Amino acid sequence: MVASDGPTDELAEIWRRAVDRTGTIVMWRDRQVRPGLINAITQDCLRTDVFIVKPDQMGRQTRDGLKVLFDHDRIFDSLPASTNPTGPDPRSVKYQFEEFIRILALLPLAMGREEYLNGVTGIFHLRNLLVHLFIEETGAPHRGGALHLDRLITDEQKEILFSLPPPVPTREALIAAHVAYAAAYLPRARRLAALWGINWPDRFEEAMWAYLK
Repeated sequence: MVASDGPTDELAEIWRRAVDRTGTIVMWRDRQVRPGLINAITQDCLRTDVFIVKPDQMGRQTRDGLKVLFDHDRIFDSLPASTNPTGPDPRSVKYQFEEFIRILALLPLAMGREEYLNGVTGIFHLRNLLVHLFIEETGAPHRGGALHLDRLITDEQKEILFSLPPPVPTREALIAAHVAYAAAYLPRARRLAALWGINWPDRFEEAMWAYLK
């Protein structure tokens, strides 16, 4: 939503009354997560999210990433047609690579302490990093929210995710799962690092494998 004064309390109240007409509101999160974001859920679990910006904050939007409901001021026509690909942020991507290796290197610690439930949490983090890598591979320009993964990754990437072992809180299953995720992630990550001109953390990976062995 574009508003001349942005996400004011007055506009938030107008929006609340509008959403309330669709059903009784059982959850209302008003500009808590992001300054202009309001999340609402009604009694029948209808979810309504609105992000409120000023007109001069529309600069990052593109016509191919929006579907207009109404636009009396023809703001949509002033936006660029599409996003110019800028490529990955090297610092962010390198952090992701190192984070995957760091979590793998925690496996002996978790197994030594018999922290098998924490080992399950480790698999959760590795899976998120693998999914992030897949999205970087596809270069999807408009990623949407967390529930839009299916349209962001390829069938081949989905098959890999389907094939990986589930996180079972036993020593043998956790070790096998960590190794399986490493086999799925690391070769692809190295290829992307070479493609993007990002120095791969060779010494860190070597130390991790020596520690795991």
